[in-house]
Amino acid sequence: MQADFSVELGGSAPALEIPWRSNDPSVRYYDLKSHPELLLQIPEARAYPELNSFLSRINTAESPLATAKCDVWSSSEVAPEEEIFGDRKFVSYIDLIFVNESDRYSFEKHEAFVKELCRLLDRAPEIAATVELVVRHCYYQQEAPVSDSSAKSEGTCSSATMSEPASTSPGNTEDVQVYEQIDRALCSGYPEATSLRHFDDLADATNNDEHLDIATHDEGTNVTPLEENDAHRLRDNPRLDGPNVFVTGFCITAYVTGFGDGDYDPVRRWTIGLNLLQHAIVQLNSNLQGSR
Repeated sequence: MQADFSVELGGSAPALEIPWRSNDPSVRYYDLKSHPELLLQIPEARAYPELNSFLSRINTAESPLATAKCDVWSSSEVAPEEEIFGDRKFVSYIDLIFVNESDRYSFEKHEAFVKELCRLLDRAPEIAATVELVVRHCYYQQEAPVSDSSAKSEGTCSSATMSEPASTSPGNTEDVQVYEQIDRALCSGYPEATSLRHFDDLADATNNDEHLDIATHDEGTNVTPLEENDAHRLRDNPRLDGPNVFVTGFCITAYVTGFGDGDYDPVRRWTIGLNLLQHAIVQLNSNLQGSR
């Protein structure tokens, strides 16, 4: 089985938010770590027992990881480099996040983890299946409340700053203070400030008596991530206290693909690949706990 990893942190790369939202009420984020019984609410887990087993095992209380999102699909669109495996494939992805907050914000932790997983998976037998691990940005919602006065004095972003429109007429002193808070956050190098949208439009808005629209999280729209060369700076990520603040961290997206020439072979090989990934994660977690 082939296993590889990559890092996608560029401005156009996909990113995850925790909790994520969907316009479809039947598609939503479930905290399986805290509420394992909600696994029954995930259609893909009900349809595929192998996926159900993976999600259940990774979200156990002793596991340092949790799952955030998943999907499965079959396809006949096989890339040229994949044709040696067959003309059909069955694919799944699972977003993995660390439970420990300091681990969530450490790029080095994520990079070391995926490298070691690939090393373990390279020992697996040769089968027509692949595992691809991708380190991406993840924006974790932080809900610790602060008073308006402390937010203004310390330069943090309150809920009004993050999600509520405000008048920005030149005579509005409070709005000027809000603008200055955002400016200080960006100039101070806080990664969290990257979750503020339309920052470039704020100066024009203050002159045109328009409304601020900061960090409006619409479905299907990702907040702007940092450039890849900023990844190492995030390992000591400072946190902005306040409700509805999204703190910049990382996640791991695991793609597992099974290939074949018939209807059954791709699913069977995907099952083997998913089981091998699960065993590798469990073994790696055991190794890490034993070394502490």
